[in-house]
Amino acid sequence: MTNADTQPTPLSRGFIGEFVLRRAAYSTLQELCEIGTRFPGTPGETKAQTFIEKHLTKSGYTVTKEAFTHLAWKRGSARLSISDPVTETIDCFSLAGSPSTDAGGVSGKILFLGNGTPADFEKYKDQIQGRIVLVTSLAPTEECTPPRECHRRTKYGRSVQYGAKAFLFMNSQPGMLPQAGSTRQNRAGEIPAVTIPFEHGQRLKQLLSRGDVEVHLETKNENYEHETYNIVADLPGRTDNEIVVVGAHYDCHDNAHGAVDNGSGVALTLEIARALRTEGHRFHKTIRFVFLAVEEMASVGSSFFVVQHRQELDRFHLFLNLDGIGQQGGKAFDTQGFDDLEHYIAKVSRDVSYPLPRPKPSFAGDSLAFVRAGVPTAAMKNQKGYSFFGHKVTSSGEDRGWGHTSADTIDKVSPHDFDEAGMVALLLLSEAANVSGPVAKNRSNEEALSVLKTYGMTPVLEVMKWPSVPVSAKD
Repeated sequence: MTNADTQPTPLSRGFIGEFVLRRAAYSTLQELCEIGTRFPGTPGETKAQTFIEKHLTKSGYTVTKEAFTHLAWKRGSARLSISDPVTETIDCFSLAGSPSTDAGGVSGKILFLGNGTPADFEKYKDQIQGRIVLVTSLAPTEECTPPRECHRRTKYGRSVQYGAKAFLFMNSQPGMLPQAGSTRQNRAGEIPAVTIPFEHGQRLKQLLSRGDVEVHLETKNENYEHETYNIVADLPGRTDNEIVVVGAHYDCHDNAHGAVDNGSGVALTLEIARALRTEGHRFHKTIRFVFLAVEEMASVGSSFFVVQHRQELDRFHLFLNLDGIGQQGGKAFDTQGFDDLEHYIAKVSRDVSYPLPRPKPSFAGDSLAFVRAGVPTAAMKNQKGYSFFGHKVTSSGEDRGWGHTSADTIDKVSPHDFDEAGMVALLLLSEAANVSGPVAKNRSNEEALSVLKTYGMTPVLEVMKWPSVPVSAKD
């Protein structure tokens, strides 16, 4: 390879200048966050849809709405109180998908299972029946491989599997911030589940150190059918038989503005779409921008998307997932078990002298639906190494930090880190879209299942009861 081959292309230089100087993505994020929550079934969801459609139309795109009906959930009341050895109230609210308790609520003794790792559940599995399980939100790196082994839905699923009466989810981060989240995909949860702040979890642990603790829980929530849609816009390439899909989910939990998760991904994707249209460059592949609904309920929108497009999955040469990308630090790409994507990522790294290490596959969010469908997938992640602007990752990656809490606000997104995410995403996208032929091998249904099995995801998905939407690869 010659020296010229390793230099940034004029196109990539233009992209970098566009993002550093224009700063439009951050302004778009500020506007989006003014909407408030974008939780499915709320007025904020509708406002977010209109917001995205207007931006795409202004950039010259034709917008397609791909509708689907899913099991939505509406939050009601939740009350958790200690009845023995003291009488106290614990702050809480229901996890999305949690059912209502029967009339009169549910009472029981707490069983604290630490971080809820597979080892924790295995050790105490014979004691779980009839108890109210308490776990933290932490996913310790050394004990959770893949990370989804210690995801909230996995902990919930194991609690259900072993006969728990109810599920208490304690934020591992201080600040009186319960951490929201969901229990199942497109189905009602089996047992009531609430989230509690770190400080009140610590209070329960303090009491448990002295002996048994009994609590009483009452929840009232509602499940209902709801029609929503994914938003799709194509940037035509020289062929429409080869497509790069760029995705960002536009929903967030109902306790937050969702600035990082995932207002940042939405705003960045809108700006990428605008920049590419303005640049006027015609790529070889068609680029399809997809704004996905209902990700926070276990990747419902992306699951319906791949089901609706099952007959053309072999035309999808790459799915680039932009989710939670506004956090501090350098950027990297999780190739989700598609090791043959590495050469494209390595070329981008060489072109701009930007190290792009490969994180361990996480199979998180909307990426999971595309992996299960056999589509080569790259998800942008934070990395602790090099950053254009010298910013360092401050999180261990073992918990969400401000994510899924009411503190996920615009001030948590650094404009410089946002610029960096845009530059790196654009460079990978332009590299993949500019070539003729596959970026990596699309997997058959059997091969997709094999990828998940290789990385230990098969038992995790069984416990999660995922997918409820019939996702599969095209054979």
